[in-house]
Amino acid sequence: MFTAAVFVGYDYLVQRRQKNTLAKATQMGGIVASLFPANVRDRLIEENEAQKQGKAKSFAMGPHQKEQLRSFLGSESDKKQVKPAFHLKPIADLFPSCTVMFADIANFTAWSSVREPSQVFMLLETIYHEFDTLAKRRKVFKVETIGDCYVAVCGLPEPNSQHPIIMARFAKECIQRMSDVTKHLEVQLGPDTGELEIRIGLHSGPVTAGVLRGEKSRFQLFGDTVNTASRIEASGERSKIHISNETASLLIQMNKEHWVRERGEVVEAKGKGILKTYWLEFASESMENSSDKDESSVSGHLEVSRTVDKKLDRLIDWNTDVLARLIKQIIARRNVAIKLGRLQQSQTVPTLPTHVKEKTVLEEVVEIIPLPSFDAELLAEGQDYEKVNLDIDVKIQLRSFIASVAAMYNDNPFHNFEHASHVTMSVTKLLSRILSPDSWLGEDERNKTPQNLHNITYGITSDPMTQFACVFSALIHDADHTGVPNTTLVKENSALAQVYKGKSVAEQNSVDLSWSLFMDDAYAKLRSAICANDQELIRFRQLVVSSVMATDIMDKDLKKLRNERWDKAFSPKVESAVVESPANVLNRKATIVIEHLIQASDVAHTMQHWHVFRSWNEKLFRELYVAYKAGRADKDPSEFWYQGEIGFFDFYILPLAKKLKDCGVFGVSSDEYLNYAEKNRREWEAKGREVVESMVQKIEQEDAVVAEAQSGGKRSEGGLATMREEASTDEPNTE
Repeated sequence: MFTAAVFVGYDYLVQRRQKNTLAKATQMGGIVASLFPANVRDRLIEENEAQKQGKAKSFAMGPHQKEQLRSFLGSESDKKQVKPAFHLKPIADLFPSCTVMFADIANFTAWSSVREPSQVFMLLETIYHEFDTLAKRRKVFKVETIGDCYVAVCGLPEPNSQHPIIMARFAKECIQRMSDVTKHLEVQLGPDTGELEIRIGLHSGPVTAGVLRGEKSRFQLFGDTVNTASRIEASGERSKIHISNETASLLIQMNKEHWVRERGEVVEAKGKGILKTYWLEFASESMENSSDKDESSVSGHLEVSRTVDKKLDRLIDWNTDVLARLIKQIIARRNVAIKLGRLQQSQTVPTLPTHVKEKTVLEEVVEIIPLPSFDAELLAEGQDYEKVNLDIDVKIQLRSFIASVAAMYNDNPFHNFEHASHVTMSVTKLLSRILSPDSWLGEDERNKTPQNLHNITYGITSDPMTQFACVFSALIHDADHTGVPNTTLVKENSALAQVYKGKSVAEQNSVDLSWSLFMDDAYAKLRSAICANDQELIRFRQLVVSSVMATDIMDKDLKKLRNERWDKAFSPKVESAVVESPANVLNRKATIVIEHLIQASDVAHTMQHWHVFRSWNEKLFRELYVAYKAGRADKDPSEFWYQGEIGFFDFYILPLAKKLKDCGVFGVSSDEYLNYAEKNRREWEAKGREVVESMVQKIEQEDAVVAEAQSGGKRSEGGLATMREEASTDEPNTE
C-alpha cells in the first residue's frame, strides 16, 4: 500500500509539473509568436535545442514546423546566457520584394501633453490592437511600434507577389479603423480625441530582415527600403496614404492604376533628395474584402460621422461621464455619513435661502470656503464608488443639463463649448494629481496616512463635493460669452454691463444663467444627488462662485483679495496678532488651490505643447480680430499681439505656473506646466511675429472666399485679451 501511495503521489506531481510546463510554454510561445514570423520562431526554438545539446548547427531560412511551441524568451536557460552565442550563424536573410508601411498618429505629442499617462496608453493599446487584428486577417506582419508609430511589412517571411495590393488595402483599413476607434474613445479620453488621424507612408523594395540577438532579441528590418518608407510617411498628410514611385509602379503593373494619383508637388525627403510620389486612392473601386466584419472590433458598433453635431455630442458625453463619476463618489461618501449618523438626507429638494438669492455673484465671494473636517471613521468606512448605481433619472438629467449648458455657449472662435471642455480636461488632470500623491509624497508609506493626506491636500482629497464643484465650474465658466472682453462690454454700456455695474460682467452672467438652469425643476433629482440638504447646496454654490470668479484676473478688488489671501497662506510677511484656528488655515489654502486650479486650466493651452498653444492662440486672435473688424474694438490686435503675448507670459502665465508649484499639491504636473510655459514663451519670442503675420493672412484669405461666395449667390478669463493689449504698452502688475 505504501509503495502504491508513493507511485500515485509521484504520478500526480509529474502530471502537475507537466501541466504547469505546458501552460508556461503556451504563454511564452504566444509572446514569441507576436515578436517573430512563424518560421523564424521555429528556427529560434530549434537552434535553442541545438545549443542545449552542444551542437552548433547552421540553419536555412526555410520553415520548420514544431508540434509544440516552446519558449525562446523568458526561460531560465536564456537568462543564464549573458553573452549571445555569436559563433552561431545570425538569423537573417534578404527578401528582394516587400512593401513596408509606416503609420504615425498626427499631432499625437500635442494630444498626449494634456492627458494622464494611463489615457495615453489606453489610446495606443486600443489602436494597436485593432491594427493587429487587421494585420492577421491580411497576412501582414507587424514589425514593431515605436511610440505612436506602427511599422508593418508584407512580402516576408513568405514571399507574396501581391504585397503592394495587400499592404494598400491594409493601410486603407487602418485609416478607417483609426477614425472609428478615436471617435469611440473620445467619451473616455476627452476633447480632440476624435480628431486624431494617422499619416501613412508605403514604399516597396528589398529588405534585410532577421533577429537582432541580445538580452531582448527582436525581429528587425534593415535597409534603404525601410528608411525610404519612413521618409514617405513623414512627408505625407493626415488620413492619406502616401506612396513612393516604386510602390505606385508595382500597383500600375498589377492593373491598379486607378488607385494611384500623382501628388503633383515636389517632395524633398531628408537624406533622399527630390522624390516623385503619389497618393493612394480607392474612390473608383471598392476594396475587395475590406468590408469584412470583425464582431469584436470597435467599427462594428459605431456610426462614423464627421459632422459638427456629432463632435458636440461626443463632448457632451465625455463631460457627462466625468461628472457622473464624481456624483457617484459624492453618493458613496454620503451613504457612509448617513449610516454613521453624520448626515441627514433632506426629504425635499435642496434650495437656497433668501439672503443668498438677494446677493449678486460678486457679493458672494468670500476669503475662505469651509471644507469638511477630517473624519477618520468616515474614511475608514468608505464605500467603493464604482459599486454605486446612479439612478437613471439622474443620468438623464445630468446629460440634459450639460447639453443645455453647451447650447448657452455662443459660436465664438475661442470662448465656446469646446474651450470649456478643454478647461474641464485640465481641471480633471490637475485634480488627479492632488488625488494621487504618490509622485510627491515619496515611497514612505508613513506619509500616506488618511490624516496626513487630508492635511497635505488641504482637505480636497477627502471631499468629492469640492472636486465636483471644480469640474462643474470649468464647464459653465464662459457660458453665453459674447466674444469680447469685459472692457468692451463696459465701454459699450451693454445691458449686461448695466446689470452687473461694470464689474466681472461675463463671469457673473455665466454663473447666473447656469445656476438658474441648475435650479430648474427639470433637474430636481440631479440637485438632490449632488446635495443632500440646503447646507450642502449653499457650500456647493460658494465653491462654484469662487471658482468662476477666479477666472476674472482683471478686476482689481478680486485681485487684491487673492494676493492678500496668498500672502497669509504661503508667504506671510508679518506675523498676525490674531491666532487663527487650524481649520481656517487649512481652508484658506484649499480656497487658494481651487482658484489656482481653475485659473491655470483656463489658460492651460499656454502651458501645454506648442501645437496646442498655437491652435488656441489663433482661435483667440481670430475672435478679437472679428470684433475689431465689426467695430467693437479700437485697436487692431495684429498691432499688439506679438508683444502682448510676451507680456502675458511674463506677468501672468509664468508667475501662475510657479504658484502651482508653490501650492505643493500638484506633483509633477506643476513642473510640466511650468516647463511648457517657458518653452512656449521662448518659441513665441522667436517665431511670434511670423505667426501673427500668417494668422492675419489666413483670416483675410478666408474672408475673401466668404465674400466672393456671398456675392455669387469673453476672452474673459477675466479679460486676458485686455491684458495682452496692456502688456504691449504698459507693464502690468504681477499678482
